[in-house]
Amino acid sequence: MEKATNSKHFSVMINDQIADRLEQFSATVGISESAAVEIAINYFFDDPKVIDGLMKGYREMGSLNREISKDFSCCEEDADIHLTQYRQRLRNLQ
Repeated sequence: MEKATNSKHFSVMINDQIADRLEQFSATVGISESAAVEIAINYFFDDPKVIDGLMKGYREMGSLNREISKDFSCCEEDADIHLTQYRQRLRNLQ
C-alpha cells in the first residue's frame, strides 16, 4: 500500500461492537487501528462489486422507505393530533 503524502484528519462514529472488532483485528495483525481503517477503506473503494452492491441496496431501500412513509403518514398525522390534544390538556391542568 502506498503511503499518502498528505493526511487529512476526520472523525467517524462507530458502535462499540465495531470498535472492539477493530481493536482486536489491529492487535492480532500487529498494526495500528488507523492502518486497519485505511486498509478497509482502500478495499472498499478498490472493489467495484462492493460499491455496486451498496448502491443497489440503497436504491432498493429508498423505494421501500418511500412506500413505508406513504403508508404510515396517516398514522403519524393521527399521532400528532393526539399528542397536540394531550399537551393542550396538560397545559389546561396546570
